[in-house]
Amino acid sequence: MRTNQPCNKQGSVDFKMLIFGGIMIDFLIKLFKSMDNNDGTCACCGRCCEEFGGHLHAYQSDLLRWKKENRGDLLQRVNRLGWIWVDPETKQPLNRCPFIHKTEQHLSICLINETKPQICKDYPTMEHGKRCIRETKKEKYT
Repeated sequence: MRTNQPCNKQGSVDFKMLIFGGIMIDFLIKLFKSMDNNDGTCACCGRCCEEFGGHLHAYQSDLLRWKKENRGDLLQRVNRLGWIWVDPETKQPLNRCPFIHKTEQHLSICLINETKPQICKDYPTMEHGKRCIRETKKEKYT
């Protein structure tokens, strides 16, 4: 006679879901704890700008703003699919943002901070696990 009780024998579907659920819960707990400890202050290391080069896109609002601001220098670095940053002549993706500047103090300064793409303003997002590539530091650089 079969009962409606879940089978907890190794190899059963219920047992596998229990294990998977536990792993997922552990992961989520760690993720949310890391979000609580992260105040979002940028460390200005520039790794996100250096490592996400050809893997970003501009929003329609970015393109419209840049047109309004007469920012041909930015618009020429967007390909027809909206991917940024590309070589203006070949339209091939660049490996890093062309608007990042390293200071003598080894900090990275965004040369287009006043009009940078929304995707840069929003980083890090839940898509990135709310985690910076390098992490963030508590103190602000001035």
